[in-house]
Amino acid sequence: MSRKKLSEQEWQTLVKLAERLEISLPALLGRPVRFSEMELAGHRLGRAVAQLTTGRLAGERAEQSPPREPCPTCGKACEVEHQQRDLITVDGSVELSEPVAHCSACRRDFFPSACGNGARSAAK
Repeated sequence: MSRKKLSEQEWQTLVKLAERLEISLPALLGRPVRFSEMELAGHRLGRAVAQLTTGRLAGERAEQSPPREPCPTCGKACEVEHQQRDLITVDGSVELSEPVAHCSACRRDFFPSACGNGARSAAK
């Protein structure tokens, strides 16, 4: 990854985002601190942004799922609902909205997003 420079406006946007995420960058500039404290703040901000980005992208993908999916066993059209669950990522916990369907004929649950075609199932 090449090193990018932030404009002053971009830096101020980053500072505001950090403040909203309860990471105070200006406090680090207002007093003598070790480099490791500055580095830790940067890592905390990076992880927080990664978690928010991952959650948002996954949520938007889940919203695109169709309202009904065929059961991978019998082919019956089953209603898709969304269940919230936490997923632990390399950057921390992300709340996912996961599409899940239940086939009353087969008495099984399946997750349409698992393979993109509803081919993978999970027992409840």
